[in-house]
Amino acid sequence: MAYIQELIREARESKGLTQSELGSRIGQPQSAVSRIERGGDLRVSTLLEMARVLEMEPVLVPKHLIPAVHALLGHARGQRDTRTSDADSIPLVGGVPEDAEDNE
Repeated sequence: MAYIQELIREARESKGLTQSELGSRIGQPQSAVSRIERGGDLRVSTLLEMARVLEMEPVLVPKHLIPAVHALLGHARGQRDTRTSDADSIPLVGGVPEDAEDNE
């Protein structure tokens, strides 16, 4: 789950918010935001509130669709690396499951 914490920190910083400011907007102390960004336990309700404040949208993706989502995200971000597929270049929470189809 460390990838979620990285996204939260990056989104917070891109909005110019301190941990204390984000904490106050979600009703949590700065220490809770710090703990979450360091990889501490994260409640779903807290994640949803952080996402709302940071203008993000948490999404659950069926395992079999993860390669397609990777490709779409890569295309939307303009990533065009011919050495690897777009699906390999954008990590999602949990990564590509072992039962996902391999396009190589």
